[in-house]
Order: sequence, then C-alpha cells, then structure tokens
Amino acid sequence: MSEEKGLFDRLKERGDEMLAQVSGELMQNPHFVKAMEGALRGKQKIYEGAARALKSMNIPTRSEFKKALARIESLEHELLAVKAKLKKGPASTPRRAGAKKR
Repeated sequence: MSEEKGLFDRLKERGDEMLAQVSGELMQNPHFVKAMEGALRGKQKIYEGAARALKSMNIPTRSEFKKALARIESLEHELLAVKAKLKKGPASTPRRAGAKKR
C-alpha cells in the first residue's frame, strides 16, 4: 500500500509541476492575459446587469439578503434575552426606593 501511495504522491506532484509550468507559460503570453482581463471585465458586467435586473424586480441581491439575515438573527438573540429576563419574573428586578408593597 505504501508503494501505491508513493506512486500516487509522485503522480500528484508531477501533475502539480505541469500545472504550474503551463500556467506560468500562459501568464507570459500577452494574448492570454488580455483574454483573461476581457473575461473578467465581462463577468463584472454580467454581475452588474444581474444586480440591476434584480433591483428593478424588487428582488434582494445576495449581499442584501445576507445583511437582512444577519439582522434577523441579531433580533432573534435579543428577543431570546428579553424572554429569559421575563421568565425570571419581577422577583429578580430590584425595587425602587420608596415603592409601596402591596
């Protein structure tokens, strides 16, 4: 089994080396770099267009949804704290000076 693992590790290392070599060569190619920059700009344009479309349909974006979810979770924790205080009852609340007992 150790021979198999050794072979697998050697193959993985060789694959990593080849990937690093190919990606290094690609990054040296100005045409490839220009194409990648164009692809990233295109991706950003698509993202911006999708966000505008969602906003026009009154659908929250992912970041707006995450903010709302975080706020809801925060409010849930606050509500649980208030409920816990109420369960303790009035006996745990300090009396004001001069308050009359019933």
